[in-house]
Amino acid sequence: MNSEDTARLKDRAALAGWIAALVLTAAIAWFFTQPLRDYALFNVVNQALQQSGDSRRLDAPVPSGALSPGVSRIGFWYTMTGMPAGTRVFVFAFIAGGTFFPCAAVVSPEGTVEEFIPLNSHARRMLAQTAPEIVRLYARRIVGAGP
Repeated sequence: MNSEDTARLKDRAALAGWIAALVLTAAIAWFFTQPLRDYALFNVVNQALQQSGDSRRLDAPVPSGALSPGVSRIGFWYTMTGMPAGTRVFVFAFIAGGTFFPCAAVVSPEGTVEEFIPLNSHARRMLAQTAPEIVRLYARRIVGAGP
């Protein structure tokens, strides 16, 4: 191995080290800021519910170990005040009309989606324009009833 090959190998190793350090730093930051991100989402959703005149509020996050197998994990599960025991709320990004908008789905203790709660005015408008088939598809995917 000549000095030119050694220099290229050192350059690639340094680049790989930088990339690994950046990925590791991002992963550590993601892991340690989870409680802060959960708290921020909790407050934003409760504020949106209050502004819309809804008396219900998110109560507590549902630990992932308490979730049934097959339910969606592409969002956040919470309990909600003012609802029957066992009712859960799934906060997620609904995609329709080419845009994302924040939405919450109220899931009954029996495992059916009872209603979708739009969390801002754009979500309210888009949810009203979304085809019922798409809304039913989201409901099935949230509770894990297949595609």
